[in-house]
Amino acid sequence: MENKRAWFWLNNIEGIGNVKIRRLLEIYNNPMNIYKANKEELLQIPGITERDADNIISLTVKNNANRKFDKYYKEGINFVFPWENNYPSRLKELYDKPQILYYIGKIPENNIPSVAIIGSRNCSEYGRAMAKEIAFKLSGQGVDIISGLALGIDSEAHRGAIIAGGSTYGILAGGVDKCYPASNYNLYMDILKNGGVLSEYPPGTPTAPGMFPLRNRIVSGLADMVIVVEAGPKSGSLITVNHALEQNKTIFAVPGRMCDRMSEGCNKLISEGAGIVTTVENLLLELGIAENIQEKTEKNNLSLAREEKMLYSLLLDFVPRSLDTILEETKLPVGVVLNNLLGLELKGFIKEISKNFYVRIS
Repeated sequence: MENKRAWFWLNNIEGIGNVKIRRLLEIYNNPMNIYKANKEELLQIPGITERDADNIISLTVKNNANRKFDKYYKEGINFVFPWENNYPSRLKELYDKPQILYYIGKIPENNIPSVAIIGSRNCSEYGRAMAKEIAFKLSGQGVDIISGLALGIDSEAHRGAIIAGGSTYGILAGGVDKCYPASNYNLYMDILKNGGVLSEYPPGTPTAPGMFPLRNRIVSGLADMVIVVEAGPKSGSLITVNHALEQNKTIFAVPGRMCDRMSEGCNKLISEGAGIVTTVENLLLELGIAENIQEKTEKNNLSLAREEKMLYSLLLDFVPRSLDTILEETKLPVGVVLNNLLGLELKGFIKEISKNFYVRIS
């Protein structure tokens, strides 16, 4: 435990971030040696200022770190370091890995496949439906869903995993004890029931714009695959993609219409070689997972009435169908179609993503 306290102290010294921690460890090998260092030695290290050295040797800073260490444990806020077995192995491979991860709830397990689903905050209804659909089906096959708990695509990805009863993890740019954005508090609490929230920043740290690019490297770093659902030409999601490429992650994107600005980023990624999301089955094959979605769908269909089964079979996973198209293909009276579509929606099989446009969600 003393070793863990020393690591905690090192990660809670004002002005000492990842870069300086790496530099100190290159010289002193472990935090206990840094803990015992004197000011003259520390000032010989390139990049370590006099203020840094004063903070490192400060007894007040050391005592405060000890108090925080005990306080966080009592409050159910956990933390893990790169040398520990439960530190995510995917992050251990990163040069700029977090030297500490704070978390509430669970932390992703190393032997479970994981996928990051990301995209725009200001997404379309189609984007929302796709994020939830993809997350729902992947999670239903035992895949962990990673995202950033932001509004839009991130939120829908988390919700899809929750509906499927799977595990999802929200990576925050600020402290794990403060839900950001605050409007996602209920979702934050739902995530904690069978997943967790993580951050490299101490509890109480307010979220600032400059933190998001750093957060994004953790989102991609925790995943085996990164899926971009909707992204404009200057979307922050593309920063995550850049991190993912540097980390040798597999990139997929959901294609969109040429005239749709919210799909420009995705279409550009596809033109540059990203995989195209066509079916969840293909994503599962890429992950090396044997899927049984068809078997589960057939089992679920047993509970549907004849007209419901007909309508359900016409709806595609990713492409919304209009009421006019459904009427044309079924030749059923409009009242029968509307009543059965409502029944399918109430049972959680489909969703009306915009007026008279429907898509399958389970």
